[in-house]
Amino acid sequence: MKITEEEIKRYASGHSSLEERRRVDTWLKENDQMAEPAPGEAEQLQSAWNRLSTNIIQEVKLVDTPIRRVNSKLLSSIGAIAASLVMLIGLGWLAYQYVTPVPSLKNAVLKKVHTEAGQRLTVTLSDGSIIVLNGVSELEYPEKFDGRQRLVKLRGEGYFNIAHDESKPFIVNTDSSFTQVLGTRFNLKAYADDEQVVMTVERGKVRFGRYDQRDQVVLTKGMQGIMDFHKAVRSNQVLPEDAIDWTEDSFVIKNEPLANVAKRLERRYAVKVNIESQSLRSLTVTGTFKNAELEEILHSLAFSTGINYSMKNKTITIRK
Repeated sequence: MKITEEEIKRYASGHSSLEERRRVDTWLKENDQMAEPAPGEAEQLQSAWNRLSTNIIQEVKLVDTPIRRVNSKLLSSIGAIAASLVMLIGLGWLAYQYVTPVPSLKNAVLKKVHTEAGQRLTVTLSDGSIIVLNGVSELEYPEKFDGRQRLVKLRGEGYFNIAHDESKPFIVNTDSSFTQVLGTRFNLKAYADDEQVVMTVERGKVRFGRYDQRDQVVLTKGMQGIMDFHKAVRSNQVLPEDAIDWTEDSFVIKNEPLANVAKRLERRYAVKVNIESQSLRSLTVTGTFKNAELEEILHSLAFSTGINYSMKNKTITIRK
């Protein structure tokens, strides 16, 4: 999870929204157990915090006595946050934000392509790598790879067949995850409205996780890495063909909540799915479909679970 400077300012000054307070509280709690800082990182973080806290204090206007008393508590809170951040250097978040450069596409001549729901698009890069984009996805990439690395940015889902080049690692950035390979085939699903980023390796070796190197895993053939927003990155063994079913016009469901299946149906078939109750949203379903029409999938799910559905003007309503 990334917390911005503005969110910390609002948190310290008491102007956060409920959602922002929850994010900062969660961030502080989840990183309370992180490892000790590496040599030199504490100095970097302290320098970053000095700049940040100075900006916060400058924005706090100390005027008459009553407000001064209130703001004295605020400044104590700022100090507490500063102490917490220094203790949380293991995450390396502030040092990363202010000191460590993020791999960037900004100096390259860029191309950007995207797909709508129900679409699929194949992109061939200058090095011969091939990327297939699933529905509701976006890929940003340089017209030609220069320098010591090959860097692209993905939003949504893509199947990557990467040309091998030991001298130039291939890096995929998403809004929250980092992937590095030399040459391999893998599927990366990183939709903004999903609760997880999921990496599945069909061939080769992949380094996957958060930008902080302390929360990354190495995955090989048949392994899947899962990055929840509030948990450490984890991995397990899977059947890669289940994750890349969409490239073969299949639709594989394995013990999946109906709410997740609804999102996949929306992206695949360009429809809107409404589920009328929370109990149905969490209902676990299973099924495998090859070259199936939407109506076939819905009918099968209804038969196996007892749910009812109706469809009008590309809007599907699922009810008990």
